[in-house]
Amino acid sequence: MHHIQHAGIIKTFCLLATLILSAATLAQNINVTPAQIEQFKRLSPAEQRALAQSMGIDPAMIDSIINGQQNGSSSGQSAFENQVSGNRRQTLEEQNVTNDPLRELAKEGIDNPTLEEDESSEFEFEPIKLFGYDIFKFGADAFTPAVDIPVPGDYRVGPGDTFTIQLYGKENRTANYTVNREGQIQIDNLGPVTLAGLSFDQARTKIDEIVKQQMIGVNASTTMGALRTIRVFVLGEVQVPGSYVVSSLSTMTNAIFASGGITEIGSLRNVQLKRSGEIITTLDLYDLLLNGDTSSDSRLLPGDVIFVPPIGKTVGVAGEVKRPAIYELKRETNVSQAIQLAGGLAPTAFVPASRIERITPEGEKTLVNLDLSIEKGKRFPIQDADVIQIFPTLDTMRDIVKLEGHVKRPGGFAWYDGIRFSDVVPSVDDMLANPDIEIGLILREEHQTRKIRVLAFYPRMAFESPKGQFDPQLKSRDTIVLFDYETNRTELLEDVLAQLRIQADIAERKKIINVFGSIRFPGEYPFAENLRANDAVKLAGGFTESALGTDAEITRYDLDDQRNTVVMHIDIDLGLDNVALVEGDTLNVKQIPLWQLKENIQILGEVLYPGTYSILPGESLMDVLNRAGGLTPHAYAEGAIFSREELRRLEEERLADLREKVESDLAATNLTDSVVAKKEVDAEQAEQILSNIDSVKPLGRMVIDLPAIMSNPNTYDFQLRDGDVLNIPRYKPSVTVVGEVQYSTSHFYDERLSPMDYVERSGGTNQNADKKRIYIVKANGSVFLPSNSAWFKARSQSIQPGDTIVVPIDTDKVDTLTLWSSITTIMANVAQTAIIATRL
Repeated sequence: MHHIQHAGIIKTFCLLATLILSAATLAQNINVTPAQIEQFKRLSPAEQRALAQSMGIDPAMIDSIINGQQNGSSSGQSAFENQVSGNRRQTLEEQNVTNDPLRELAKEGIDNPTLEEDESSEFEFEPIKLFGYDIFKFGADAFTPAVDIPVPGDYRVGPGDTFTIQLYGKENRTANYTVNREGQIQIDNLGPVTLAGLSFDQARTKIDEIVKQQMIGVNASTTMGALRTIRVFVLGEVQVPGSYVVSSLSTMTNAIFASGGITEIGSLRNVQLKRSGEIITTLDLYDLLLNGDTSSDSRLLPGDVIFVPPIGKTVGVAGEVKRPAIYELKRETNVSQAIQLAGGLAPTAFVPASRIERITPEGEKTLVNLDLSIEKGKRFPIQDADVIQIFPTLDTMRDIVKLEGHVKRPGGFAWYDGIRFSDVVPSVDDMLANPDIEIGLILREEHQTRKIRVLAFYPRMAFESPKGQFDPQLKSRDTIVLFDYETNRTELLEDVLAQLRIQADIAERKKIINVFGSIRFPGEYPFAENLRANDAVKLAGGFTESALGTDAEITRYDLDDQRNTVVMHIDIDLGLDNVALVEGDTLNVKQIPLWQLKENIQILGEVLYPGTYSILPGESLMDVLNRAGGLTPHAYAEGAIFSREELRRLEEERLADLREKVESDLAATNLTDSVVAKKEVDAEQAEQILSNIDSVKPLGRMVIDLPAIMSNPNTYDFQLRDGDVLNIPRYKPSVTVVGEVQYSTSHFYDERLSPMDYVERSGGTNQNADKKRIYIVKANGSVFLPSNSAWFKARSQSIQPGDTIVVPIDTDKVDTLTLWSSITTIMANVAQTAIIATRL
């Protein structure tokens, strides 16, 4: 097809896409009471914002929380619940995943045994953070004291508390009384009773006594009703210092959580409770976090001050402990006590190799070696900012042998003195199906040099005679490798080959051999001690059916005294000469002459015996055509279609390139000024253009003149290749007209008609036709221009049956869209014509 140029074809266009990601919030149901919302509302805006941030809530949601409660709706509360519970669940999931040392130890306990050494680079510990501060992420609502539980007997009564007094006996009634500002309750017919400052037990006893003294025959049952609130101060290193109104049942921890929690520069071990300027008690939150001890968590009284001083001395514990973190020191002075804070040593800890990272008085860091397996190491004194590093045990196992390859139970086995191969693999039943028991390898580590050497043995003979001379005795850290007849064993041995390459130097040649030719798995293999040629064949999987008996050749590279390369080629008979190999040898097992993969071609259509034929190298088209019985009387030799696989792949690549170019040009069409002024590209028309390209199936067609080949084979006959297809159609008495005509169709062949006569019978050309470049695609695939071709001028009849007349588009008259539409339509029609011809 002639070359077509158009200005719009060379433009490019870039398409940009935006990905929109959405996330859904999941929440569990929690109870946020109206009282808690009211308490939150009484805080200042700054306190509300700080408390919301400490609970993991977006401060922008504060208004919706408060407004939702005021409007009687649950939207604000739902948003609050969703974010708090979602944050809590995320925190718990993170703790379950990252802070569960027992789970990690369980994983380590089922690791596959390994003989590989640990990395020699510096061991890196996981980052550690301050211990205990994560608890404040749960939010104040999770630590609000319960108000629906029995009041403890030592509860101190104060103004605002409510008592419910039931009188029974001679007189029955129930009434509620609130302690007033003077600390009294006014009981009907009894007068004022002062209760402020008394414990609940004392107040109840006093009421009972007064009732019995002043009301003969009447008893009293006293319970607590609604409790008062008290105002306390939380100051120091907390998230939101200030004054807080809390329940009268609140303790020091409740007030701390109400303030948003302690900052990371605040002390967890010296929280002070001050009353009237004096320190009443101190709270060590480690007692709560580590031991669950709340005995020091004192209940608050009105006006109490909770003061959190800055954090004291700290020590970090990293590595193989149950709870790695940075801990605040109080009474701890040595390494053992610090490790106890971290939950103790993990089972994987290697204590003799521990150390301390310490800051010197000069302001520099140093390391102190520490052996925790002795008492001196455990009692080693610690200093502020020390980091105790506990290293893990090595992953490498000792006193084991490892089994790899085609076996049912690979892995590690305990080594003992005198263990043999048959002790690890007792019989062939312990191997998987289709095993290779002719040869196996033992990878052995030399004790003195730590280098790897390879030994070959014969599993079949070991199974036949356990404990015999062919049942190899194993050493600690040996690896047994067994094979099968399906898996490429060169890949299985790649790590061993890499190690052998590293070990090679000027004094020791690379212990690798090459085995090629008619064997199952050609490639590189480890050189085993005392390896012979027959062993190398077994190592490569044995002979294939193409092997020429036992003939083979060894290519050996050696060095003379001046280190010059000496190459030797040694012909051997593997049936007679079991030659010993040396490092670097290449063994080539010879192949039967002319043996290679079978090549097949197809002869289809109008031949006597169509079908698939196997060919030998050098066979020609006429050779196979004669084997197929020649042409039938209905064959149309001029329309023979010959295709070749490599040409089909080339056409496939070109069609893919053409599709990319058309897509680019169609996209660019919308950006050209001339097209924008007319119309935008119609999506359905553009899709049709691409569909036309997709409908063109690559045939890999090569133009041949079958009549000329049959009449003069010495000149025109050619050799066939694997995958060739010759399709000889039946005589087709028609001529097809496609392209820029009024109606593309086929016509019965008439020898009196010219190409233009057939065009006129299709309605003539349309306004976009290029009449000067009308061309003809012959039935055999060749292309001619009637106006320029000497072939047509020399023939009395320019058109033959099966030909296709193509009327191309005038590229100077149309835009890109119309151009591509016409071109792809012609391509699809011509390709369809060729396919139909092969089916006639």
